[in-house]
Amino acid sequence: MPSDGRVGQALDGFRAPLSAFRSLLVNTTDEVRAMLRSRQSTLESRAARVAAELGPLAAGRIDPERFATLVFDHHDADPAATEILKLAIGALTDLADKSERLSVVELPPGGNLYEAVARALGEIGRAFNAARAIVEIRAGRQRNGDPSVGPLVFGRWTKTERRLSPPLVVEVQGGDLRPAALAEFFDGRQKILLVVEGECSPAPLARLIAPSSYVLQTADMSGIDRFAAWEGPGIAALVPEAAARFEHNPAAGTAVWERITITQLPDKLPRRTVAGLSANQQAEELEILRGLAAKPQGIESLAGAAAPAGAVTTDPADKLAAWLLSRVELSNLD
Repeated sequence: MPSDGRVGQALDGFRAPLSAFRSLLVNTTDEVRAMLRSRQSTLESRAARVAAELGPLAAGRIDPERFATLVFDHHDADPAATEILKLAIGALTDLADKSERLSVVELPPGGNLYEAVARALGEIGRAFNAARAIVEIRAGRQRNGDPSVGPLVFGRWTKTERRLSPPLVVEVQGGDLRPAALAEFFDGRQKILLVVEGECSPAPLARLIAPSSYVLQTADMSGIDRFAAWEGPGIAALVPEAAARFEHNPAAGTAVWERITITQLPDKLPRRTVAGLSANQQAEELEILRGLAAKPQGIESLAGAAAPAGAVTTDPADKLAAWLLSRVELSNLD
């Protein structure tokens, strides 16, 4: 069940946005049902009027409801539009009934993370496809092409839709964790939380650090509250204890090194391939993280000049660099 274990903990951190999206689905469904009832009532009253005007001689020869759609020039009587409204109600009801399951992706071992996330977002996009159909009908416009309200891929979402989408919680095996391809989904307020099972590379999210994206690696849910409260997009991962832990908070500063806080690094560098990444590629991710978190030399020099005489200052970035160098095999470079 989605509410069990770490997936349940992750969902608990997103109760507010998940409830808000479901309320949006339910309220929209109620509005469309009222709209449909009004249209059907209008058509029925017009059919009754036509039947009365045609008289008993037309009984059995003329369908008064169909005739009403021909003699009254009003989009409320359009049967095609009525059918689209019914499809929209069906789609919205189905999505609302899924509740939190709509935001949970359980990737089977060996599965493709990108494809699973894209499918899940496309399913959420059904709500936006339905909303677009409703807007066109209200405006009296006929939809072009297929009148279905099926999945809508993320790449076709509007700016507003990207700010309405609920977060995703994705359960994934560490051996299938290749998050770099997910970068295209970080726009608006779209958030993805990866619940990683088993060994993974030490800093799988390092390559996803970007100015407006919240990026978090944690092993104990710490920082999830700040991640959930961020008004922009982002990605977080619940990683094993041995992995790096860091937080990139876009609101924490203007320079990238001000926005990154590293709280833990692995005891040793990777020695074998994980999730298709060689030991060298995994070490490179750690180096990317270290480089982004390092203070520029000039800023550190100014800070050192202002220090009291005899004081000893130690730059955390220098300590991290020394730690990395101490674990790199250099004997084969002679």
